[in-house]
Amino acid sequence: MFAKSWKMFGWMGTAGVCVSVLCPPAQAARYADVPGYYEPGNNVDAVFGSDPVEFFDNAQAALGGPGVQVALSQGTLTQIVSLGGWSDDPSTGTNNRTPGLVVGFSVELLNSPGNDLLVVGNAPAAFTFYEPGFVEVAIESDGGGATPNGWQDETFYLLKPGNYNQITDPRTANNPITITSNPDFSLNYSAPFDDDTNLPGYFDVTPAGDAFDLADAIDINGNPVNLTSIAYVRLRSVSDSAFPFGTSLAPDVDYLQVLEQQGDFDANGFVGIEDLNLVLGNWNTTVPSGAQSLGDANADGFVGIEDLNLVLGNWNAGTPLPSGSTVPEPATALLLAGATAMFGLRRR
Repeated sequence: MFAKSWKMFGWMGTAGVCVSVLCPPAQAARYADVPGYYEPGNNVDAVFGSDPVEFFDNAQAALGGPGVQVALSQGTLTQIVSLGGWSDDPSTGTNNRTPGLVVGFSVELLNSPGNDLLVVGNAPAAFTFYEPGFVEVAIESDGGGATPNGWQDETFYLLKPGNYNQITDPRTANNPITITSNPDFSLNYSAPFDDDTNLPGYFDVTPAGDAFDLADAIDINGNPVNLTSIAYVRLRSVSDSAFPFGTSLAPDVDYLQVLEQQGDFDANGFVGIEDLNLVLGNWNTTVPSGAQSLGDANADGFVGIEDLNLVLGNWNAGTPLPSGSTVPEPATALLLAGATAMFGLRRR
């Protein structure tokens, strides 16, 4: 009889537990999925020459994961959007205009231990050729995930670049990057951008993508900002300087990926009893859509069985809790979840 009770709610062995035979498979990686704003800077139409077919100015290309393509106005498929130089007016030396790309996450991105966000551009691995851009982030003050226009009344914070003290603030300062070309077509960048292996805090530098930690957020005065979550990301170019062959340094974006541990609703790097308690504490209630910090993992604005399954399906995943912390075995969690499933599945 006891064994049959386990089967009723489902058992997934060491991979985790599940409260229903209808449990979904393990959740796939999450990517930016909400369009916000896009204004190309200078020379986007010349990224690969003047041929109109070469335009890379469809912001939808930054949504979804690797390999997701969109059709340009000419019908050509692409998975890259180019930001162009940092200003609409080449060589003005100011960065107070708004060219750049804003995208969002329908489910908020939690500030977990370690890196939280991966931005993938198209920096090639074959030779040193990078076009650095900087990253700003914002919360959704109404709670939860992003909406297409929600970014407009939010404050964006810079994820502090590694050479911030050398270049001052990329949001307000003129940051020209001069480049010279050798006869063998290798490129030499001016300091402090002369070593692409020493540029943490910029995207479109590393071929496999560049990782960012929300703990590095600072305000306009350079003061640290404690963000528990974000919903929006703004990407902008560092410089409007030109390559030797005439086009500007134009960072490119392929996709943005969430790096947080799935099911870690309390953002402590581990899926365990605190996350389970958070879901059960908000059980059967309406919350802001995408509010992971309230247990709404699937962004339906309701804390229910799908959210519980995400916690149990990733049970004990992540970095172990400090010594002395108590984490129940999966069977303990299953008994609690089973009782919840039996008595509280009705939506209000």
